[in-house]
Amino acid sequence: MKAVILAGGKGRRMCAESTNLPKPLVTIGGIPIIYHIIHYFQMYGINEIVIAVGYQSTQVVATLLEYLKSVNKTVQLKETPLCTTLYVPDTSLMIQMVDTGLDTPTGGRLRQIRPYLTAEPFFLAWCDGLSDMRLDKMLDFHKSHSCLATVAAVHPRSRFGIMELTGNEITHFREKPQMTDRWVNSGYAILQPEALDYIKSDKEQWEAAPINRLIKDHQLMAWQHNGEWQCMDTLGDWEYLEELWNSGSAFWRSEPQP
Repeated sequence: MKAVILAGGKGRRMCAESTNLPKPLVTIGGIPIIYHIIHYFQMYGINEIVIAVGYQSTQVVATLLEYLKSVNKTVQLKETPLCTTLYVPDTSLMIQMVDTGLDTPTGGRLRQIRPYLTAEPFFLAWCDGLSDMRLDKMLDFHKSHSCLATVAAVHPRSRFGIMELTGNEITHFREKPQMTDRWVNSGYAILQPEALDYIKSDKEQWEAAPINRLIKDHQLMAWQHNGEWQCMDTLGDWEYLEELWNSGSAFWRSEPQP
């Protein structure tokens, strides 16, 4: 089974706050976030990764190659005009980085990586979300229904501390709690390759018209994850993730539990 990571966007908010470093290369604990995600897939035995690159693609490829060499002695490199493949014999990790264009929306990027997929379902992830979700349980759920797509639904954290009042007296305060009454798209999904037929052009955002076409045809299911999840959308998000890593509380770092 393969995993696809969308890492081609400009990530404007993070770029503005990190001296134009593309978001996939922003580090947490000195490790590019995109490698955190790759390693998480590896924890579940997923060693074939397809990455859709675009913005500063050369820098993404070079940095990932350099990092792999720093943790593995042998990395094999193969280049074609549109795809750079990195293979690590020690771990059987194969990363195919496909140049999908500078300004291509997410739907177009997915259309362009389709030749690198097989007939099997594949995991899909954005390059800015970390979680402790059980990917094996998510796959079991996907296999239990006949729809073309499963999205991992998560509870977001409030951007603000929540206060409970009795009159004017504060009786309880929770700092940025999980909003357990709401579900949001985590950026993680499992798709059958046929789900990509719902993308009609390279100009479409995957999370807009294609998703709604799937919904209209009753082809989209939600797997509910009640555990941890955090996106890295702003500088504040990065500071929170960095703090978790440095304190030994990085929920995505631990080995999967039974």
